[in-house]
Amino acid sequence: MNLKELKKVPLLRALSEEQLEILQPVAQLREFKKHAGIFEPNNQDNYIMILLEGKVRIYLAYPDGKEFTIAFLEQGDIYSSHSGTFAEAREAAKILTVQTESFYLLMLNNPTILLNMVKVLGDSLGNTLRIIENLAFLDIDKRLARFFLEAAKDKGIVRQEGTFVNLGLTVEDIALAVGSSRQTASMLLNRWERDGVIRRTRKSVLLPDMLKLQELAGKTE
Repeated sequence: MNLKELKKVPLLRALSEEQLEILQPVAQLREFKKHAGIFEPNNQDNYIMILLEGKVRIYLAYPDGKEFTIAFLEQGDIYSSHSGTFAEAREAAKILTVQTESFYLLMLNNPTILLNMVKVLGDSLGNTLRIIENLAFLDIDKRLARFFLEAAKDKGIVRQEGTFVNLGLTVEDIALAVGSSRQTASMLLNRWERDGVIRRTRKSVLLPDMLKLQELAGKTE
């Protein structure tokens, strides 16, 4: 990528011209089609990726076929290929990759970049622990309700008619996030919509009754 393109990346705007010139030769723009694999746990390359466009799913997978979604990365998020996870493009995606050693040198002199990366990785760790707890102790309806509560907390917009959340996720994505089949997740979503618990539009949801959702989640606060 040339310097002009690098300057368009929000996370890199804190870098000086000299730092961008150092970054340019080691930064690579890569594109992935929808559902394409980006990296796996045994990945030989060790790089940091910055998501420029699209959506990327980070997940764990096991020989018995079970998969556990840890996070959905969005534009501007950072992740490491050396994290022991799988990464899959859920939409056509563009990512910027930088070899880890080169990226670390930049981070040492740019706290803004370091804090962003710590936040994303910290959120992923929190999600991992929450997933383990939910899968071990909660039924699918409670997991789905808690998924919406977390989404409302992270990115919800309170309106007169309820809390609006632009999820940017399909029903299949939601099912993957809560460890369910698409059919089961779809059945629950349709039931909750009929009951007035949620209202759906394409990849977004309105939550008109947060108290009811907390009740479904098994929460009393």
